[in-house]
Amino acid sequence: MAFGRSALGSGGSRPRPLSDINVTPLVDVMLVLLVIFIITAPLLTSSIRLDLPQTDAGQPNEVPRFV
Repeated sequence: MAFGRSALGSGGSRPRPLSDINVTPLVDVMLVLLVIFIITAPLLTSSIRLDLPQTDAGQPNEVPRFV
């Protein structure tokens, strides 16, 4: 976008190139990164193996006292 300026400029004698930023490569890279993270996220969470401690006790019998 030229933000209100025409391609001819103010004098109209010589055409000036528009200074637009091409965002297509940025969108392409972001989509590739998104696909990579979507594919690798389930693999990372399923590969972590934790040995969680087991408990034999139930809930504590004491009721907390508020002062």
